[in-house]
Parts: sequence; C-alpha cells; structure tokens
Amino acid sequence: MLTKKFGITYPFSSNNDEEVFLDLDKNMTDRVKSEVLHVLFTPKGQRLRNPDFGTDLIKYIFSPSDDMTFESLKKSLTEDIGKYVNGVLFNDISFSKDENDEHSMIIIVKYGIKKGNKLESTSVGVKINI
Repeated sequence: MLTKKFGITYPFSSNNDEEVFLDLDKNMTDRVKSEVLHVLFTPKGQRLRNPDFGTDLIKYIFSPSDDMTFESLKKSLTEDIGKYVNGVLFNDISFSKDENDEHSMIIIVKYGIKKGNKLESTSVGVKINI
C-alpha cells in the first residue's frame, strides 16, 4: 500500500524501514512543524542559491533581553517563517527565560494550519542557549 508523504522530517534522520534516504513526515501537521523548525534554525546566508532563506535568530543571541529586542525578533521571525512556510497563519511568538538555566531562552511559535475550511491550532517550542 502506498502511503502519502509530506516532506522531510526535521531534524533530519534516517530511522525508517521504508528504504528511503531520509525520514518523511506522514501528515500535514508534522510537515509544517518540520518546515517551521527548518527555517527557524537556518541562519540567513547559509543556504546556497537562496541566501535569504532562514532567520537572523543567531544575531539576537547577544542582544539585550528586553521588550524592544523581543518585538524586533518577533517581527523578524514572523516575516521569515511566513515567507518560506506555506499554509501557516501565525497566532503568536513568545519568548521566556528558562528558570533552570539562565543561559537559555525558550521560543514558542503558535500557529494555525489551514485544512480545507478548518484551522488547526498548534505550536512548537524550542530552547536555545544564549
């Protein structure tokens, strides 16, 4: 039986028995999550022939942890992810310090995925060291 695949999983892995080189997302929700993470963690300028792909997240690592920086980062991430991930409607991007690790920040991207006439709300959270 042929199953529908939606894209390459992120992070990249090859733990499958299907004789494919990389693991593939099995549904639209996983595909969008993989694409959001891929754009989020790719620094701009890293991708050959598409230097605008990715985000400037790494440039914010040494910026002050204040409202102005977070608003600028939020705007930047929303534009960058929205440009490269189709079918995503952003609800919010939030930032918080990790209470257990003062050198880490948690980013939560809340978004909706349009499926026909319905909107499925979901989120992805990542922890980065600053």
